[in-house]
Parts: sequence; structure tokens; C-alpha cells
Amino acid sequence: MLELNISDELYPKKLLLLRKPPQKLFIEGNIELLNNPTLAIVGSRKITEYGKKYAALFSSKISSYGVSIISGLALGIDTVAHENSKNSSGKTIAVIGSGFNKIFPEENSVLAKQIIDFGGCIISEYPPDSKVDMKNFPRRNHIICGLSDGILVIEAAKKSGSTLTGNLGLSYNKNVFCIPRNIGEIKGTGTNDLIKKGAKLVTSPQDILQEFNINYEFTFKQELTSLPTINIKPEYQEIFNLFSTTPISLEELCKKSKLSISEINQKLTLMEIEGYIKSLPGNKFERL
Repeated sequence: MLELNISDELYPKKLLLLRKPPQKLFIEGNIELLNNPTLAIVGSRKITEYGKKYAALFSSKISSYGVSIISGLALGIDTVAHENSKNSSGKTIAVIGSGFNKIFPEENSVLAKQIIDFGGCIISEYPPDSKVDMKNFPRRNHIICGLSDGILVIEAAKKSGSTLTGNLGLSYNKNVFCIPRNIGEIKGTGTNDLIKKGAKLVTSPQDILQEFNINYEFTFKQELTSLPTINIKPEYQEIFNLFSTTPISLEELCKKSKLSISEINQKLTLMEIEGYIKSLPGNKFERL
């Protein structure tokens, strides 16, 4: 375990930008991760299948491109983000509100050890034997925000800690991303409110990778070769060949196909009806 004071050379420089940075940190594991690109993924403890699906997708895909995933080792979204990051050969950082010897929740003690074993790290501003105190969690969220280059909020009520972390990120002019939910769903009130305040609505990991200036089209080459073969009607073949594993915009389709918007729209509508593609928010489309 490494104990750092705020004046130490190894103290994370990102945290110095906080209005009230922690004076002391206890770190176990790979401290070099703190200098890597980082994305915080936070959300509800009472996770739904929707939240579980997208927390797994975003954390596994983004971490596989060298972006370390930060979360708070809580149940729900945090747990899924940590697990899928390490399982995809990525790295993950857990910021906890207790000491290393008092992991909370206790059922995530095994996960905490696995994070270290898989090359990740755990951070706390509390001595190893410090018990959990609910008053520590806002401070923990403050550190998560400080260490992150961006924050993704998945499933959060309006007055939740995850929404507060997102708001904190906005106050520091960080990139805050949200996966939208239906209007009226309690778990969507926080994320939808953050979007209204300026957070970026995202529908795929590529939306975030773009903000990190990661050339995902190039790194997806291997995946492109393994796309399943689909029998396409000849009249759709030209357009369908422009699709890969990532969503593509209407504007990009027009440029690549050299067809007019009306011609493209007509064919895209028919292709969606026949089950070849799916439309996404923001005039984007993806193949099925």
C-alpha cells in the first residue's frame, strides 16, 4: 500500500484541480493508471437489465481501448463496470469510502482483490482500518470526479449520488455523458436532467471514444472481418456495404454513397422495415 500526501510528487495531478483536494491518499495497486485516460461510470445500485446491459457494453468496449474505468465499488452499475473492465483485458480503478481492510459492501471484497490482481488499483482517503460512514460517500464521489477525464451516468434518480457526481463534473467543465431513459421513469430522471443541463446524450461506446480522440474505425478492423454474412437484396447492397460495427450518420451515408438525402432516406426506411438496419437518435443508423 502506498500512502501519499498532497505535496508528494506521485500525488495525482488531476486531483489538484479540485476545489478541496484530499490531503492524503491511500493507494493499492497500479498507480500508473492514474495518469492514463480515465472514464468514470456511475449509476444506480438497484440495477435493471437495461442498466446492466449498457454498463457492461460501455465499460468492456471503452476499457479495451486503453481508457481506465473508474467507479465506486458499490453494488449495481459500479460492480458491472468494474467486472467488465477487467474481464475485457482493460483496467479499472475503484475509489472507496472506507479503509482497505473494511471494504464496503462486504460482498465486493473478492472483486476488490480481483481489481488489484488484474492490474487495477484501489484508492481511499481513509486509513486502512476506517469503517464505512455514509458521510464519506460524497467525498468519494468528489475524488471519482477529480480523477476522471469524463463521466458516464447510467440509470440515476434525480437526487442520487450518481446524479450529484454528474452535476459536479459539469461544474468542472468535464465531459459528462448520459444514456437516456424514457420520460417518467424514476431511474431516468437524473440522467435526463443532466442532459438538459448540458451532458452529452450517448447511444454507443463510439460516441465516447470519439471524445477521447480514439480512432475506433481503425482499431475495429479485426471486428469488421468477423461480421456475419447477410443476404441483402441487390437494391440495398451498395448502402449496406457502408455499414460496419459502429453506427453511421445520415450525412456520412450521403457522402460515401453520393446519393441524395431523399434517395438515401427512402432506402433506409425500407431497409429498416425489412430488418436489415435500425435507426438511432441523432440521424444515425446501425446494422442488425
